Parts: sequence; C-alpha cells; structure tokens
Amino acid sequence: MIPDNLQKNPKLLRIMQSTMIGLPSPSALKSEKFPGVRIGSDPVLGNNCIVYGNVFIGNQFKCGDNVLIRDNSAIGDKVTIGSGSFIDKDVVIADSVVIGEDVKVSRDTRIGSRVVIGRNVRFLTEPVNRRTIARRSRGIILEDDCTIGINAVLGPGVCVGAGASVKDNAVVTEDLP
Repeated sequence: MIPDNLQKNPKLLRIMQSTMIGLPSPSALKSEKFPGVRIGSDPVLGNNCIVYGNVFIGNQFKCGDNVLIRDNSAIGDKVTIGSGSFIDKDVVIADSVVIGEDVKVSRDTRIGSRVVIGRNVRFLTEPVNRRTIARRSRGIILEDDCTIGINAVLGPGVCVGAGASVKDNAVVTEDLP
C-alpha cells in the first residue's frame, strides 16, 4: 500500500522489497475506518520494514532494513533510523534525529530535535527500582540536542535534558538535567 500523497509521483518513493506501509494494528482491524499513513517527500525505506497505520513521517526520512514503526507515531523531517530498530506505539520524534542500529524505543517516548542515539540503546518501560515506579506513567523524554551513547539503557519515565550527554554503556534511572 502506497500512501495517497506518493501515488501520484512514484519517483519520490524509494522502498525496497518486502516493506509494508500502512499495516493495520489489531485495534484498527476492529474499527470501521482505518487510519492511513502520511509520508513526506523523498523517503528511503530499507528491506523488510513495517510501518503500521496512523503514522506521520516527515520529509527526507531514511531507515535501514528490518525497521518496525508501530501505530500512532509521528516522525519529523530529516530523521534517520538504523537497521533493526523498533519504534513502539505513541512515539513522537522531532526533526533532524539520528537513531542508530538495533535501538528499541518504548511506547510514549518523546524525542526532541537534533538528538543522536547510538546503536543498541534500550528504552525501558518496566521499573528498574522502587523509585522509578512513580514515573512509570510518563514516557521517556529526550530534550533537544542530547546525545545517547552506544549500549545505553534509559529507565522508564526518565528525562534527559537539553544538550545532555549519556555515556556509552550507561544506565540512566534518574532524570538527567
């Protein structure tokens, strides 16, 4: 399925084999109206990618092979997602973000502009310790211009402040100003 805005000009669309766009979520299959997908100009999607319905993707989007983007997510302009990454439901990614390979972004995460996320980073949804249980209702927040190092783990509900840097292999369980 090709989004309506790209059907008129297929030259703008570079999608590799076995990629599915607009795959309905289980809840969408039960509803009478299925929300579609909107993809901006000049997208590049790798092999075996899946983009569920009700997803907005901005201009100049690029993703590697085997990327899964769940429903109800919004992705800004000039975003790059590395191969093997997973973007869960209800995620918002602002403009000019780079997400490395094999990154797992949990539900309700908010990622600001110009954020760089290294490969193999994990966003957790379950509490790491008793103090994180209170923040569980809030998703992870990465403010503008922050950097997350390779193999880092972000606990549920943490906020990484604007311009902050998380080192490689770090485990973040508290807000980082």
